[in-house]
Amino acid sequence: MNVRSIALTTDLALAATRGRITNRGGYLVVETPDDPGYYYGNLLVLPAPPQPGELARWMRTFGDEFGDNPAIRHVTLCWDGITGDVPAADDLRGAGFSIDRYEVMVAETVDAPRPALPIRALTADELVTTADLAWTLGDRHDETYRQFLYRRAAWHRNLVNRGIARFFGAFDGPALVASLGIVRVVDVGRYQDVQTLPAYRRRGLARALLATAAHAARADGAERVVIVAEPESAAARLYARAGFRTIEHQASACRYPPDISRPIRVRI
Repeated sequence: MNVRSIALTTDLALAATRGRITNRGGYLVVETPDDPGYYYGNLLVLPAPPQPGELARWMRTFGDEFGDNPAIRHVTLCWDGITGDVPAADDLRGAGFSIDRYEVMVAETVDAPRPALPIRALTADELVTTADLAWTLGDRHDETYRQFLYRRAAWHRNLVNRGIARFFGAFDGPALVASLGIVRVVDVGRYQDVQTLPAYRRRGLARALLATAAHAARADGAERVVIVAEPESAAARLYARAGFRTIEHQASACRYPPDISRPIRVRI
């Protein structure tokens, strides 16, 4: 299966640094063995959006691929494409799926005014603090979510140690108050986990971090940088002001376990 979407291409490149991807010819299987409850780390990638009447077949295929692992209780389907179309939206919702849509935005350069607080690169050993920041920002505060974030930070630490990712933070004294990462994928830099404490928003920190990471990616050979945001969100508006433009729309669907009231909706 060949992929044309830059968003999906970079998603898969990121997933491959942590787990494994199997090409079945007519679809891809993405697995993250160290985190079976990671909804967007264990999924099927379809060559095109599912059409009306096709969902049952893809759900059976998901069961064939993941059914032997009792810890995988969700069903996640992603698909290639650049328009964000969901022809089988009614079928998906009727089967209990949530549909997610995203804008895929790119920039060749990103500029920002001088930041209000110091910004610097994070060492690999400091990446656990990005998990602590995400924990503070999250709407879940249970041990399952905490361990999910720490596993994610451990993966990011590995990427930094391998020299294929950089993370940056803004500091108020010793405290990390905003952070993000950028991963080099061939000639593209893909952003990860942009986050800022509420009390420090609207100070230009996120934009300064975006610019800092973009400059680092350019120095590492990236020709452009890619970021994904929910359509018409505050984040998408911030990225547009920073010089990003939308080139694709992406969609996916997940049926979360029925007993999970607040699923962890973290993408790749």
